[in-house]
Amino acid sequence: MSTQGTSSINFSDQQGSSEIELVREVPIAISINDLNYAVIMVTDIDIEAFVVGFAFSEGLINTASEVLEIQLDQKSATEHLPEHLIANLALTNRAQQRSRDIMRRRKGNSGCGLCGIEAIEQAFPPLNKLIEHPSLSDQYWIAAKEAFVSHQEIGSVSGAIHGAMLLDKSGDFCYFAEDIGRHNALDKLIGKAMMEGHTLEGNHILMSSRCSTELILKAVRAKVSSLGHLASPSTLAVHQAKHYGLQLIHIPRKASPRRFTF
Repeated sequence: MSTQGTSSINFSDQQGSSEIELVREVPIAISINDLNYAVIMVTDIDIEAFVVGFAFSEGLINTASEVLEIQLDQKSATEHLPEHLIANLALTNRAQQRSRDIMRRRKGNSGCGLCGIEAIEQAFPPLNKLIEHPSLSDQYWIAAKEAFVSHQEIGSVSGAIHGAMLLDKSGDFCYFAEDIGRHNALDKLIGKAMMEGHTLEGNHILMSSRCSTELILKAVRAKVSSLGHLASPSTLAVHQAKHYGLQLIHIPRKASPRRFTF
C-alpha cells in the first residue's frame, strides 16, 4: 500500500515476484517571478514548505511574508521527461529586487577557471556570526535521538530518506521533515517553521545525516543555536561551525554526544 512520499515498485528475487515501497524522487523546477532559478530532486511531500525554506536558504527572502504566492503545477511523465513539478514563487518588490541581484550573479557562473574565485565566494556567502545561546544538555539530545524514529513517517515505510527535527529553546519538539536529500529535509524544516510564524533563532535542529558545510550555512542563516547530527561531521563543517559560533553536536549510536565547540 502506497503512502505519501513513496511508490510501490515490483521486483523479483529467488523467492519470486513481490512489491516494495520505495521513496519517491521527483524533479522540481523552481522559478522566481517567472524566471528560471533551479532544478532540484526532491521527495514530493511538503513542497510549499520546501520552496519557502529553499528561497530563504538561498537568500532570496528573509521572511515567509515576502512570498505573495506559490504556484505549483504537476506534470505527467512523457517519452523523454519524468513526472515533475513546477513551482513559481511570486515575491514582494523588495524580495524580487534581491532575487534579481542573486540571479544576476548566478548567471555569470561557469565551469571555467576564470570564474572560480567568483563561484567559490558565492558558495561561502558572508553571513553574520551568531549570538551565543545555550545548547541543550546531553539528556535532551539523547532523548531527541531516541524519539527521532517515531517521527519518520516515510522512513518507517521505505527507509533511504533523511530526516530533520526542530526543537525549541527548551528542547521540546516542534516540527519534523523528510526528504531524499539532506539539504532538502533541512529546507523543508525551515520552511515549515517560517510558514507557521515560528522563530528559529535560538532553537535547535537534529538531523539523521552526516553534517556537511552546506547544512552549517543553512543553519547559520536561520540563526539556530545548535545543530545536532546522528552521523559525524566533515572537517570543513566543524571549521565553519566554529567560525560562525554554531554549536555542532554529533550524537553517536552508542556513545555520549560529542560537542565540536568554539
